[in-house]
Amino acid sequence: MFMFPDLSQLQRQEDMKVETGGLSIWDIAGVSDTRLLVIVNKNKRVIMLNSKTGGTVAQVTLKGGPRRLCMFDNIRAVVTLGDNSLQFININGDSLELGRSFSVNGDVWGISRSEDRLIVSYYSPPWLEVLSMDGRVIHTFSNQAAGVDVFQCPIFISTRADGMVYVSDWNKSTITQLDSNLHVIRTYSDPILQEPYGIICVSADQVLVCSKDSNRIVLLCPSTGVITSILGEQDGIKKPYALTYSPSLRKLYVVPDEYSCRIQVFQQH
Repeated sequence: MFMFPDLSQLQRQEDMKVETGGLSIWDIAGVSDTRLLVIVNKNKRVIMLNSKTGGTVAQVTLKGGPRRLCMFDNIRAVVTLGDNSLQFININGDSLELGRSFSVNGDVWGISRSEDRLIVSYYSPPWLEVLSMDGRVIHTFSNQAAGVDVFQCPIFISTRADGMVYVSDWNKSTITQLDSNLHVIRTYSDPILQEPYGIICVSADQVLVCSKDSNRIVLLCPSTGVITSILGEQDGIKKPYALTYSPSLRKLYVVPDEYSCRIQVFQQH
């Protein structure tokens, strides 16, 4: 029987210092056991890191300021840009190359994937889209069409293996679950969930979220709706912004705030 990882047993390791020229990291994703990708928005770069040392393996400069990224498979990543477009990045061993790009319909921020589709979120006004690989709109969710104010600032997204979509909204302090066609299933909130930012689905019933204003990493169990704190100020968490988890290494990587040029590492025991 499959066992969920015990995310209550995370211990802090030595921080990873990243060569960003003093500029802040905006997002992070795992490529492999030895490689991470990070976004450095101010100088329009995506950097591939050695996940043990934080050293730069490769980097690429984009035409617009990168905001969020997701791995599409182990040889491609997709990045949202501040010029209302998406950019594919090809990963060839230890090198990065710009792939194709296409324009989208507004101020795009969050991005995730579900099989051969992309899920993106827009900030102003807030809405979500499911896109084909060439940018064709398949499904849309908007507050206006729904007749209810579900989202205000949906800038981070994660998807589960079964296609369920999870969106954190920092202004409403909520996490909303939608199906693969963007029908709202449930919205979660809790007093310890304050200004949620980065979000990652670890398993079918484990969603980790950066609760920025409460200085916590929290765990949402969607089946019960229970939200619990697994890391806090006592673990060095302060204003957490983005995160990713490696199931094979049992490691959690946290960007400690939106102005950071280091990564906090937590090992599961």
